[in-house]
Amino acid sequence: MKIESDSIYQHDEYDEILVLDIIDRYESYDTDENTGIESGIYVRYAYEWDGYGAMFGATTAEPIEEFTTAAGKKIREFDLVR
Repeated sequence: MKIESDSIYQHDEYDEILVLDIIDRYESYDTDENTGIESGIYVRYAYEWDGYGAMFGATTAEPIEEFTTAAGKKIREFDLVR
């Protein structure tokens, strides 16, 4: 499954969600050494949004493995109001 930022997908729990980004998450990070202990790749998404993006308090992130089980096909790209 290919996951793309700024796209709307079907989702088992929320019906439709807006993928905001795909991120590397760290348990800790040493800025002096520029190294960290990764906890995995996560998909950050919004379950409520408007034409400007995610609504405050309506975003979450979950491990990519969990996301791909709950998410369905891409419905459309997100049209940002400019």
